[in-house]
Amino acid sequence: MKVICQACRTQTDFSSAAYRCRCGSAWEPAGLASFDPAVINRRSHHLSRYAPIFGAMEFDWRVSLGAGWTPLVSAVWEQENVFFKLEYISPTGSFKDRGTEVEMAFLKAIGVKQVTEDSSGNAGASLAAYAAKAGIQAVIYAPASAPQAKLAQIVVYGAKLNPIPGPRSAATTAVLNAVGQGAVYASHAYNPAYLLGQYTFAWEIWEQTDGKLPEAVIIPVGQGGLLLGAYFGFMHLQHSGIISRIPRLFAVQPALFAPLHQTSKHGITDLSAYEPSTPSLADGVAISKPVRAMRILEALRESGGGVITITEREIKQAYFALARKGFLVEPTSALAAAAIPQVRSALTNDGDILVALTGNGLKTPFLVK
Repeated sequence: MKVICQACRTQTDFSSAAYRCRCGSAWEPAGLASFDPAVINRRSHHLSRYAPIFGAMEFDWRVSLGAGWTPLVSAVWEQENVFFKLEYISPTGSFKDRGTEVEMAFLKAIGVKQVTEDSSGNAGASLAAYAAKAGIQAVIYAPASAPQAKLAQIVVYGAKLNPIPGPRSAATTAVLNAVGQGAVYASHAYNPAYLLGQYTFAWEIWEQTDGKLPEAVIIPVGQGGLLLGAYFGFMHLQHSGIISRIPRLFAVQPALFAPLHQTSKHGITDLSAYEPSTPSLADGVAISKPVRAMRILEALRESGGGVITITEREIKQAYFALARKGFLVEPTSALAAAAIPQVRSALTNDGDILVALTGNGLKTPFLVK
């Protein structure tokens, strides 16, 4: 798999032993084929439909659990016609499956036998499930305070769970200690094959809208893999001459915990000590220092979007409003829906708005008491 580091411009073949570039930055996929609709395998309704576009790299698609081709549903939100892309209707109940399916198909093909990951819940559950399907051992480091349904999901797939006390960043510290001792880091933050899997979010939207892309796409952001994958996916369509513009991308974070907002609005670039004083209901985006933060902000600028913050009250209101419309999602997904009025006011026309609903509400039933 060809990869590139945008920070120092190093290009090489990806090695599972070097999860990031020597300069410390994350790898990005390189060497994709031009997007040619004629090569899409339309008989496949999981991510292997795009395998010819991924370029000359090996995948073992026997690990597939059927991720991808999630429904695109129209709805009315505060008298606003919008589209919801139901990423929570995925094999393990979250958008993480889109990246994990491609990542694990690649790691299985190159002979990896054991993987490790840090996660607030959804990424760990996704990796645990795909590792079970692939016959690969998985060790997951997660905050002990993560929703118990997510931790139980990790365990039931047969992965080894290491619950780590303290903030979300403590789980990252723990996993990096293991990686330093030789563990293969199947990271949803760093792994370029995982990021490649998220390109397909954009490609599916192009297919499902018959090329009539929305004006804006709203995505909740922690590590930002889905937003950055969407950006790269749309840009690949544009560079291939398929579309003339990309949608405006809007990243949404809770007001209690919004490192990207701190960076974009106030110019704060040292986020190493950024921790929330109070936990947010949107636990899935509790990332103090996103690995690809600068690339995310670049994607927002180049698409004409931005960062939006949402209060805890607005998250809770959106959570129940979505449920009353038939969409049972976790609070992190409600975060994105709550941003619809702010995004509409930022647009200069009445173009369509699409919202990614990223996680299943059955994983976080704590709001219903």
